[in-house]
Amino acid sequence: MIVDLVRHASTGRAGHFDGRTDPPLLPGAADAICGGCAGMAWSRVISSPRQRALHTAQALAAPQALPVAIDVDWAEWDFGDWDGQHRDAIAVDDASRHALQAFYQDPGANPPPNAEPWDAFEARIGRGLRALAAQDDAAPALVVSHAGPLRLALALACGLPLASSWAVRIDYGTRLRLRVQTDAADRLWGELIEVRQA
Repeated sequence: MIVDLVRHASTGRAGHFDGRTDPPLLPGAADAICGGCAGMAWSRVISSPRQRALHTAQALAAPQALPVAIDVDWAEWDFGDWDGQHRDAIAVDDASRHALQAFYQDPGANPPPNAEPWDAFEARIGRGLRALAAQDDAAPALVVSHAGPLRLALALACGLPLASSWAVRIDYGTRLRLRVQTDAADRLWGELIEVRQA
């Protein structure tokens, strides 16, 4: 199954850990994403429940009059005590700077205090990918989500260490095109076909 994973349009909050925090899109932000996807056809459109993803998905689905299915598995990770804060507001002393650096190196082993359990996050993104891999649509599916789920999906589908995913820029509107499949043992297998920046 071919899947286009798109990060939502800009909220103007780059550098913030917005997981359950749900700021609105900047006015007109979805238009730039739509322009970059003009002429693309999808079999289905799936969105995170967060308004910033849902409004982006609705804008992308509109030219084809496709319905948008909300899937909670594609919500951004809950960053716990860091949620809604800018990374500069977190890194205020040596201990917090070290915690932030450790998080970027291995978020599963070094999560923010009170964050969503990493294994639960990994399980739901894996579940979302397996659901897509089970389909055999003629056209790609579109999933509109967030930077965290896109990075984790890339790592899970392609068998990459999560830390390696930081080498891929996933800004607002970035589109990752993946081929996603499962093998006989239900293990995910995939390949990165294209990376497109908005």
